[in-house]
Amino acid sequence: MIARLFALIALTARIALLYAAALAHAAEPAPTVRVTVNGQPPAVVGQSVQVEVTVLAPNFFLSAPVFPQLRIAGAVATMPDERGINSTETIDGVSYAGIRKTYVLTPQIAGDLALPQAEIDITYAGDDGKPRTGRVTLPPTVIRVGAQGGATTTARASTGTLPAGPLQITQQFDRPITGKDAHLRAGDAVVRTITILAPNAPAMMIRPPVLNAPRGVKLFKADPQLSDGVSSAGEPPGGKRVERVTYILESSGRHTLPAVTVNWYDPASGKPAQSVAPAVTVEVGRASPGIGLSPSGGTFDAGESLPAWFDWRLLAGLAVLVLVALTGFAVRKRRDAWQQAWRGFRRNLSGQLPPLNP
Repeated sequence: MIARLFALIALTARIALLYAAALAHAAEPAPTVRVTVNGQPPAVVGQSVQVEVTVLAPNFFLSAPVFPQLRIAGAVATMPDERGINSTETIDGVSYAGIRKTYVLTPQIAGDLALPQAEIDITYAGDDGKPRTGRVTLPPTVIRVGAQGGATTTARASTGTLPAGPLQITQQFDRPITGKDAHLRAGDAVVRTITILAPNAPAMMIRPPVLNAPRGVKLFKADPQLSDGVSSAGEPPGGKRVERVTYILESSGRHTLPAVTVNWYDPASGKPAQSVAPAVTVEVGRASPGIGLSPSGGTFDAGESLPAWFDWRLLAGLAVLVLVALTGFAVRKRRDAWQQAWRGFRRNLSGQLPPLNP
């Protein structure tokens, strides 16, 4: 009987301890999540919006939470920077650790865009230092989006959704193409690199520019290079598109490499706008006489020391004339020898034949 009584007391004490621990855990502060939409509403179709998601846990994280990819109908959602930003703050006297990541949403249609109520699992330390697990859910968040009022239907049909915000475009060439340092000849190749930056917008939103070549120039286009999270001086991070084209200068003369234009929408004015890499005019001389191999195995340009006015076709024509003259002289000299041999043959033949009237 006494043994049973002690066993009951022990069980009751154990239940009490477990209940006390449960109450202690329940009294501990819980993790939470905060969503912040940057910028002044409403946004415009094509205008990227930054959405900051901050996960907060008491004490400190024992592992980094996994932020989900957001799928939103009518918008493109990206996370340019995979690294989170750590922070600490005090809420109601409790110390919280925070990890913040930024999503970039680019609306494709006008209307209200609702963020999905995605769940994020976290592991953090309790007040006793032991691991705790928790789950937070993104709160309901709606982003209002207006239409691109200044873009005409024709412009939208031909260019698709214009990125809202100024696009920066620059260009560079792999060799001097103008001025005293430019020495271009027919047959040369020139590489043109076009770089387009879209601050605070994903690279996929940058429309491919139209790249053409004038008559007498052939164009070869490489695959574009897209990258996100690229920063320029004084601008927020955004997308970058790099286009590389090679021009083959097939004929001599003056050629104008066309300007390269990218379209975008200006939310301030409500009208479409353009950024332009200017056209460039190049002077191309006649082709060199030929290119061969040097004794060392490298390339050797036989016309490097020749003046620009020299034409290898003139040299070829002179060579043909000399060859014709030499051939004519050889034929004439041989003709004289053939005539002398023929005369001797006739004399010998006439001396051996009998007279016709003996």
